[in-house]
Amino acid sequence: MTKRTPIIIGNWKTNKKAHEVNQFLEEVQGKLPDARDVQVGIAAQDIFLHEMVKDANSLELPLGIFAENVYWADEGSYTGETSPAALADIGVSGSIIGHYERRKLFKETNGSVGLKVSASLRNGLTPIVAIAEDTTRYNPDDVEMAPLTEIAVALAGVDKAVADRIVIAYEPAWAIGAAEAPSLEVIEHAARVIRNSLAILFSQDVADKIRIQYGGSVTPENAKGILGLEDIDGLLIGRASLEPAAFLNMVQDALEG
Repeated sequence: MTKRTPIIIGNWKTNKKAHEVNQFLEEVQGKLPDARDVQVGIAAQDIFLHEMVKDANSLELPLGIFAENVYWADEGSYTGETSPAALADIGVSGSIIGHYERRKLFKETNGSVGLKVSASLRNGLTPIVAIAEDTTRYNPDDVEMAPLTEIAVALAGVDKAVADRIVIAYEPAWAIGAAEAPSLEVIEHAARVIRNSLAILFSQDVADKIRIQYGGSVTPENAKGILGLEDIDGLLIGRASLEPAAFLNMVQDALEG
């Protein structure tokens, strides 16, 4: 079986101010595992990214700094957007792409996601591609169709030779901000469908190398069980990543798994 390095990413969304960012980084100093054992990262607002990269370096943190969104052009007249080339230039590790909130609130499509994935790979950034069923409750038919459709369109232009640099984040819309996450059986089934979809698009060998995260109501209480699933290689953590202690607990679960 292919060995895949676990990947834990905190998605801070539009939370935290500058002093809170600094405090978080100081509190996790010396408590993160070697990146060869678990890849750990934080996705934050663009205004913090440059300082976060510098602080992570000065504090010698094995912590990747990620954007929460990225544009598909390296430069040009695109007011308000963020260049993937500029992110790479300041040392950002990658970006979340196609998160459900971006799709719902800002009308992103599988086509725009695909352009952003290609731009990220072109600039050496790790694209964390979010996949979701856009429904209000669990529907097994959506679990079958959504990954097939989203992956087929969003990753259609990706070169097979670099496809294993992509991370897929399965985050069903109906579980985001909910009281509890789906059952382990539901999560594993969805992850297996996603991996099978990747095998159809690329090859089984490539699909076995691509890491799949779970996101949606992840907590320190359910993280260990989710990380124990065969086809889940990490977590995309929302509000539970805002507290250093909770975040570190989940990173430890990944290390022990």
